[in-house]
Amino acid sequence: MININNVSIIGTTAEIAETLKNIFSTPQGTVPFDRNFGIDIGILDESINLAQGKLTVEFARKVQQYEPRVKVKEVTFITDDDNNLIPKVRVE
Repeated sequence: MININNVSIIGTTAEIAETLKNIFSTPQGTVPFDRNFGIDIGILDESINLAQGKLTVEFARKVQQYEPRVKVKEVTFITDDDNNLIPKVRVE
């Protein structure tokens, strides 16, 4: 399972990291007047490998749209103690 609520953000200020965490942990379609904000959580229903690829693209696209002060350089996935995959997003 991929856990998008505990995304690790590397390479930026605390303010921008908090903004990115808000984007990444918000399900798309739940923000009134901006239904595109957030991540398409339907991606999480895909197979792990496919979901990882789609989330990488989704993170980069949403950062470009909602936080243009940084760009996604790399997205990796680490395993926590419960065998959940946690996205680790490096920005610059």
